[in-house]
Amino acid sequence: MGLFDYKNADGKALYSDAIALTLYAYTPTGQPLPATGWAPIGATQLGYQGKVGALGTFYGEKDGFTSAEAEVLGKYDAAGKLIGIGIALRGTGGLGYSDTFGDMKNNLLAAVGPVDYATNYAKNAFDSLLKDVAAFAIAHHLSARDVMVSGHSLGGLGVNSLAQLSGSHWGGFFKDANYIAFASPTQSATGSNVLNIGYENDPVFRALDGTTFSSGSLGKHDGHQDSATNNIVNFNDQYASTSQNLVPFSILNPLNWSAHGSLGYAEGLNRVIDSRFYDLTDKDSTLIVSNLAESSRGKTWVEDLGRSGEPHTGSTFIIGTDSNDLLKGSTGNDFIEGRDGNDRFRDDGGFNILLGGKGSNTFELQKPLQNFSFANDGDGTLYVRDAYGGISMTRDIGALVSKESGSWWGSKEVTYSVIANGLLNGSELTQYNHSLNGDAYGNTLAASVDGDWLFGNAGDDLLRSDKSQVTFVGGAGNDVMQASGGNNTFLFSGAFGFDAINGYQGGDKLLFMGVQGAGQGYDYQQHASQSGHDTVLKVGDFAVTLVGVGLDTLSASGITFA
Repeated sequence: MGLFDYKNADGKALYSDAIALTLYAYTPTGQPLPATGWAPIGATQLGYQGKVGALGTFYGEKDGFTSAEAEVLGKYDAAGKLIGIGIALRGTGGLGYSDTFGDMKNNLLAAVGPVDYATNYAKNAFDSLLKDVAAFAIAHHLSARDVMVSGHSLGGLGVNSLAQLSGSHWGGFFKDANYIAFASPTQSATGSNVLNIGYENDPVFRALDGTTFSSGSLGKHDGHQDSATNNIVNFNDQYASTSQNLVPFSILNPLNWSAHGSLGYAEGLNRVIDSRFYDLTDKDSTLIVSNLAESSRGKTWVEDLGRSGEPHTGSTFIIGTDSNDLLKGSTGNDFIEGRDGNDRFRDDGGFNILLGGKGSNTFELQKPLQNFSFANDGDGTLYVRDAYGGISMTRDIGALVSKESGSWWGSKEVTYSVIANGLLNGSELTQYNHSLNGDAYGNTLAASVDGDWLFGNAGDDLLRSDKSQVTFVGGAGNDVMQASGGNNTFLFSGAFGFDAINGYQGGDKLLFMGVQGAGQGYDYQQHASQSGHDTVLKVGDFAVTLVGVGLDTLSASGITFA
């Protein structure tokens, strides 16, 4: 699954085609073709008789719509056979254009203009063109499933319009086409036919419902839409600025439009699709995507400021850039990715995964070192547990910074290098928590002290303990865990396999971090079932069996999905 999952197809591939077609529509002269195998389809090939620009751009046909523009492209296989068609509807600005006021004018026209302006936009602008495209596709033995329709802004409105009209116009050919719209002011009632992608702090995105306009459309309009990504934040300089946010969020405020037409619009979404967390997301996941100006990245913390609309729930995904970023989680569960650059991370608790990426990366603890314990699995992951039981799994973090008491009433920051056997500050070494670490093969590991960590890593492992407060991390493979001491933690992450726990007790904790298929509801009952005398927790493609444990003995307080 993933944020851009659509029609149970390859969401990444469909998104990639859609964004490339959209970008091409804005700059057909300077923008490269979407990918190898794509080429423009001209009016002559289509038998089209309407107005066409010198570079092959198709213009709107009906009075009042003559400024509308579209590109039609074909997708060809290695043998030169046509295997797909792309229809890209151009918006009125943005994505590199500086036509902010033109965008405002045209989108407001869509809002307050003639009744059903938005619904009938595609027919009024491109009725004859769409008839010819449908005939061309049929003549080349293509179906609607081989067609991608994409657009941004007013072009996205056209995508929604075409989808809504597709069953009753153009011979019904486009009914099952693929429709992906970016930053559209409308999300018409088309069921799952359209995927509407946009940033929630874009004042154009979801300004309308396709038919009506109200005073609420001028301000925050962040209501849930079934066809849309609902919680992606474009963390740009305007969103981050306290002073700029003293002015009410509104489609009438030109400053708010920086989240609609900035150059970072597509670039930010592309970093989402490339994220190592992508498969953990779904359409309603909360994502904070850094699009700060280069000069702001080293001094502005990227975090969820809650300035866009409805409160966010569930885990938060924070995506950095390929330069030096400041990335900050909250008290909830966070997935933070630094990518390239020398990044600094902060988090206020919960269960988190921090991926530093390339560069020299630092995790700022913001509290004294004694408030934390640390364990290293010997396979590249450092575990940081806070005083409240929260755990952060970190990779590619080269330094930790604690905040210690200083002279008088002040405090000082102390930096520790992360090395193989502990945290090093000058000649002072703070050792990691005692642990036993497996390797790529099957291992048998037995806890020797209370509070031990057992890391199976890869392979089918046997992890045993008669101690208390032990943390079991089986890793990949099908692992068996035997515990009797009580108050233990069993941590499962990623593709953890099919594991069994013997000796599970009511005071133990089951923790699932970064497991695909966990879902946003985080309700253990949707994963749990009784199997004979055992309880099975199936999470995504993998499962944990609690041997000899009845389903009715489980409690939500002992099971965490992060």
